[in-house]
Amino acid sequence: MTPGSIVFAHSGGIMAKAIRFGERLRWKKGSHWNHACVISRIEDGVAFVIQADLRGVNEASLESVGEYTIVELPEGVSADKVLEFTRAQLGTKYSLLSIVSILIDIVTPNWFPEFRRDSTWICSAVTGEALRAAGWFTPKSNWGSIYTITPSQLYDALIQ
Repeated sequence: MTPGSIVFAHSGGIMAKAIRFGERLRWKKGSHWNHACVISRIEDGVAFVIQADLRGVNEASLESVGEYTIVELPEGVSADKVLEFTRAQLGTKYSLLSIVSILIDIVTPNWFPEFRRDSTWICSAVTGEALRAAGWFTPKSNWGSIYTITPSQLYDALIQ
């Protein structure tokens, strides 16, 4: 567990259940993970993460995210740049519009437009963009936009 590592979490809240349900609808498979975030620091043996949740992009204790697994950064990805990017996003608003857009994407064809407000994030998008800002590149997978990637899509791309 080191600062810059990626965390995937499973929790039981209504938003978490809705994310996992939507993934099952669209991709006919469920995912255990419904949240993604970045380890920001370890202080007195307590790990903290930077995450996007309904309160916006914030820092919280790792223990507050529920059951979790930690994925080390891919080779060549700079932890310092991941942290620089995520720290710069602190205080940014959460994007409920992106969540609605993802739900619409689940029930519409891929050509249907995505909706998102500028200067907002969802958890997996801010985490994915931090990886990209730090040098991670993955060929376009099953997602149309990094801004609407789900936690399970990001997890699958990282562990491949």
